[in-house]
Amino acid sequence: MPRRSARKTTGDRCVSPQLPMTSTLKIDKDVVVDREWIQDYLEWIRDYLRLILTVCKWFKLKVIAVRMCPSARKGQHFYIDITPPIEATLANRIHYLLGDDCRRVDFDQARIGSGLAGWSKLFERPNVELQTIYPSVKVPAGTKKTGKGGDSRGQRI
Repeated sequence: MPRRSARKTTGDRCVSPQLPMTSTLKIDKDVVVDREWIQDYLEWIRDYLRLILTVCKWFKLKVIAVRMCPSARKGQHFYIDITPPIEATLANRIHYLLGDDCRRVDFDQARIGSGLAGWSKLFERPNVELQTIYPSVKVPAGTKKTGKGGDSRGQRI
């Protein structure tokens, strides 16, 4: 009996062995950094942004925006919008390079291997606001902004 090339699946699983390309990297920094250790929290964020931009540049990716929020339990979540979209395996490799939680990277690799389209999950508190910490394009004049100095996706630092 010949093997079928497509998988028959339901829910988050793909119908074909090819997972959809991703244009958002999701990083879970599962640590609360001691503010005495880092002295200046904003400087720590700037350093991490430099790392994000450098790693993405290695892979010829343009960073469109970086948004962050506190994770549900501890630490920070980062959402990095990139172009062009990339394959799931490469996205997970970049997650690892950017310091994503190692157990999460391992679980995500297993989800990728099983063909789960929703392979990269982060769990947020209800009604959490994402804070935009890096937009790579300027907001055109006349574009609606929030009253907090950011765009419609969240606050800027």
